[in-house]
Amino acid sequence: MDESKIIKGLKAREEKAFSEAIEGYSRLLWVVAGRHLSKADGFSDRDIEECIADVFFDLWRQNERYDSNKGSLKSYLCVLTSRKAISRYRKASQTKILSFEDLRPDDEPYYIEMVDGADHHSLYTAIAELPEPTREVLIRRYFYEQQPGAIAAKMHLPKKEVENRLYRAKQSLSRTLPQSLKEALS
Repeated sequence: MDESKIIKGLKAREEKAFSEAIEGYSRLLWVVAGRHLSKADGFSDRDIEECIADVFFDLWRQNERYDSNKGSLKSYLCVLTSRKAISRYRKASQTKILSFEDLRPDDEPYYIEMVDGADHHSLYTAIAELPEPTREVLIRRYFYEQQPGAIAAKMHLPKKEVENRLYRAKQSLSRTLPQSLKEALS
């Protein structure tokens, strides 16, 4: 079935047309949603599936929103998927708290790539001893490479407080870490 027949069928609320839209566009929408809801950010395949299901639900429920004069059904679904995925990402980012305990050894910060494996344990131990929310600020900045402004927004802290916590954490760590890591933190 071509796109014009799918559109006509959707307007008439034909289940066959809806099924063909799902079959024809699901893979593409999976890619679009996956760009925003990556596993690196803590999202699963189920999150992507739910996003796509929401898109198709909206298509079925509110098909009159689609205007063929403004673009193809394919483009409309891609834009809708992108918007829903971004919305899910933003919502999750506001509520998600990064935990030091959830870090895996392969999540090591970019600045200690050259440091030998024995020092990694020292770093993790020293960070584990930092108080909250200083520890989370440090993790967000150096493990997840978030900028201080973004950290401040996500943690509902003033940007200056984030910067101060980073400075004090680095000072504290520099007193307790081996020399090789002190140089990496500088």
